[in-house]
Amino acid sequence: MSITTDELKKFLEEKIADLKKELEFYEYLLSLIETEGYKGVIKGNKGSMDVIKNSRGEILAEIYYTPPLMRIIVKGKANLNKIYINVLTKILENEKNRNKIDYDIVLDKEELKEIIIKNVKDDIIYNKIKIAIQSILERISY
Repeated sequence: MSITTDELKKFLEEKIADLKKELEFYEYLLSLIETEGYKGVIKGNKGSMDVIKNSRGEILAEIYYTPPLMRIIVKGKANLNKIYINVLTKILENEKNRNKIDYDIVLDKEELKEIIIKNVKDDIIYNKIKIAIQSILERISY
């Protein structure tokens, strides 16, 4: 059983990419503690990191989820016109009314930077929000 140099190179590149994602996640957790102070939010909770990709496999956003906090950080440029801002706000307002979430949308002019959602208490709410945001990001990424 021999491994070619290309296979070894591909394996190492994938491993490095995975470790970079893990490092980013730990840096994010550390920044939470440093900027917001330790409030016991992370204690006993498992954190996870997920990505939102478009149909071409490009990463549109990263999701850091440490229940009940969900943080979506947009990668690259995501210019939202008023229609998409209204759709995003309506989706989050509906979840706010149904499931008592709280949210903050961070924009730089019309460019979406980050969405912070609090009180995401279960996977159903998490997945509904993720799918809705994925749909919006896919449409504006073309």
